[in-house]
Amino acid sequence: MSNDREEVDGGQRGRPGRRSVQEKRDAVLELMAGKATVDQLARRYGVKPETVEKWREHAMSGVEEALRRGQKSKRERVLEQEVGELRAVVTDLSIDRELLKREVDKLKGGPTRRGRSRK
Repeated sequence: MSNDREEVDGGQRGRPGRRSVQEKRDAVLELMAGKATVDQLARRYGVKPETVEKWREHAMSGVEEALRRGQKSKRERVLEQEVGELRAVVTDLSIDRELLKREVDKLKGGPTRRGRSRK
C-alpha cells in the first residue's frame, strides 16, 4: 500500500508541493508559541527553513493588516458617505410627505372626529 507521506528525520514529510493553509497556520502558531523551532517545523513539513520563515512573515503581515482595519478602507468611506446621503434624502422625503399630508387634511376640512352616537 502506497502512502503519500514518508519518514524524514523523525518527522513525516508530505507530498512535495504546497502546504495547506491549515498546515501553515499550525506551523506558525507552534513557532510563535515557542513549541517548535524553525528547523523542527521545516523537517516536519518537508520544507526549507526559509519557507517556514516566509510563512511567519506572511502571518505577521496579516496580523498587521488586521490591526490596521480599525482604519476604514476607501471603499468603506465611500459607502458610508452614500449611506449618509441616502439618509438625508429619506429625511427630506419624510418631511415633504408630512407637509403634504397636513395640506391635504386642511383642504378636506381637517381630520374628522368621531362623535358620540345619538342613541
